[in-house]
Amino acid sequence: MTLRLLEDWCRGMDMSPRKALLIAGIPQTCLVAEIEEALRAGLAPLGEHRLLGRMFRRDENRTVALVGLTEETSFALVPKEIPGKGGNWRVIFKPPDPDNEFLSRLTAFLEGEGMTLAELTRAFGYGNDPFDLDQNMIPEVRAPMLAQALDEALQPALQYVNYKKLRVFSGGDPPGPEEENFESWLFHTTQMMKTWQVSDAEKRRRLLESLRSPAYDVIRVLKISNPLITVPECLKALEQVFGVIDNPRELQVRYLRTYQKEGEKLSAYVLRLEPLLQKLVERGAVEREVVNQARVDQILAGAGDKTLRRRLPLPEDGSTPGLFELLELIKDEEATEAEEEEALLQAELLEGHFT
Repeated sequence: MTLRLLEDWCRGMDMSPRKALLIAGIPQTCLVAEIEEALRAGLAPLGEHRLLGRMFRRDENRTVALVGLTEETSFALVPKEIPGKGGNWRVIFKPPDPDNEFLSRLTAFLEGEGMTLAELTRAFGYGNDPFDLDQNMIPEVRAPMLAQALDEALQPALQYVNYKKLRVFSGGDPPGPEEENFESWLFHTTQMMKTWQVSDAEKRRRLLESLRSPAYDVIRVLKISNPLITVPECLKALEQVFGVIDNPRELQVRYLRTYQKEGEKLSAYVLRLEPLLQKLVERGAVEREVVNQARVDQILAGAGDKTLRRRLPLPEDGSTPGLFELLELIKDEEATEAEEEEALLQAELLEGHFT
């Protein structure tokens, strides 16, 4: 609002808003001499200037003053505020390139947040003030330079606050309204990931944001084993489940020949097996009604420990646990094994000590 007031006030006085300042927050009781004294001290770096007028603003119960400059000044020289009677007074300045609507809106927004555009660009690591350019440069040349400087300064932040969301993918067959099939979704997602200059965690968040069940459930299961799973790992898992249709028979053979690796935890084996099982379900090779039983059967057959069937505390009523229930049982069993190994190690150490 104050930037607009500066523009309107200057328009009424038939003067350029880039050769004027608006001083806000002045107490109503402040005398003209007191205002001029504060201006001389606070605006000394700007050179010659003079007080052109005052206006009382009822909504703020404060006075604003219009200050005229003899020539346009560098954006970097304009202070954010100056000391005056009753506290600091805000300084409102219209930056160069008045035809750039984005800059005007951004400056007005920052003004409301108590920050100048120069401070913002410096905060993002842009060493020099992008508006500290030759003010005699013709606008056609200066405007592109300003735009480039601002883009470089703000790009890291804009990557987070203003991005085009990924297309939606669920893995449903056929895709639902406003959803993509896997091939087109994967291509679009891969291309977008290359353009985003953000952290891996942010890329993963945006990826999950685009997923719906059952595709979302596949990644949710994998995150149980690896909370820091990377975007490429997520995409690879989704491709295993929803990628190009494999021959159901070949897929089934691959599933039945997937065994627990040496040194691999049983829970990790289960999670590695799950995408293949889900793909079999999607292709109709395994009925959804028997998916839990198919999972348990393959785990028992592919586990390195052939005594697992006897040791795994499956429900006594003969029911088959689902994936998450099974993982809980396995993790309890793994914790017990770790405790037994630790106790055995301690016993061996003690035996060796007393021997």
